[in-house]
Amino acid sequence: MLVRALKIPPAFLFLLVFLAFFGWQLSQGPSHEEGPVNMSPVPAESTVEKKTPRIAIMTFVTEERSYHHLALKSKDHYARRHGYDFIVDYEYHTDRAVIFWKYNMAERLIKTGKYDWIWWLDFDTLITNTDIKVTDIIEEELKNVTNPDAIDYLTTHDCNGLNSGSFLLRGHEMSLKLIHDSFAIHDEAKKKDKQMSEQDATVQLLKDDKVMAATVHQVPQWKLNAFPQEIACFDDSNQVWEHGTFVIHFAGAWAHVKGDDPTGQLMKKYEHEIIWGDWKEFYDQ
Repeated sequence: MLVRALKIPPAFLFLLVFLAFFGWQLSQGPSHEEGPVNMSPVPAESTVEKKTPRIAIMTFVTEERSYHHLALKSKDHYARRHGYDFIVDYEYHTDRAVIFWKYNMAERLIKTGKYDWIWWLDFDTLITNTDIKVTDIIEEELKNVTNPDAIDYLTTHDCNGLNSGSFLLRGHEMSLKLIHDSFAIHDEAKKKDKQMSEQDATVQLLKDDKVMAATVHQVPQWKLNAFPQEIACFDDSNQVWEHGTFVIHFAGAWAHVKGDDPTGQLMKKYEHEIIWGDWKEFYDQ
């Protein structure tokens, strides 16, 4: 008996052909024309921008000086150029020696939580190379220590030991312990009628408290607190200020330079050595 041929609808026949072709494509594996897929994790550095440290520069002056304008101008100009905050106090309110007011200022700024580092500069200083970023010095120096996060205080020495004319404090609450402990040492000395500066109190603190001392890193004097040739009191590097150096400090000029106004005289002499940069790049037009 003849078998009657089945009549298959065209749509059903097309579906069978498509499924057969699709199955064949799957059996061939991935196309060799496509590059390999990189499944490696994306490095964090490529997705997270490096945070620029927030910096405050602080100083105070409580009486008229012949070099008032220049001392303020060099610091203010520098702060504007690099986007740092510049804080100046013109009076002090403390029962301790007036020089302790720098620690009161630091405490106040730390408590705002606005800054990563706070840079104290004595008023008798000039920033003589405004090209240099203090953040670069911080980064460079912290690379030289085993545990950078454990360092809260960057300071310098001169021929007599610690010099607190230019130092950096990390802007977090742990830095307050150094300030408060220095206050306590002064207050205890005062009970014994002993005069003590903030520098003396800090030296005593770091001598007695090894844990606190471990949070301090000494920066070469010439990097952060250079002295001119007229004031030859250098640290072990024995490096005098020269043109292009970051900061010049006229500490104790009265003991080294003759005249009625030793600091003012040195300020005028070194004013012409300042590398200012183009003010039009950062002053509002």
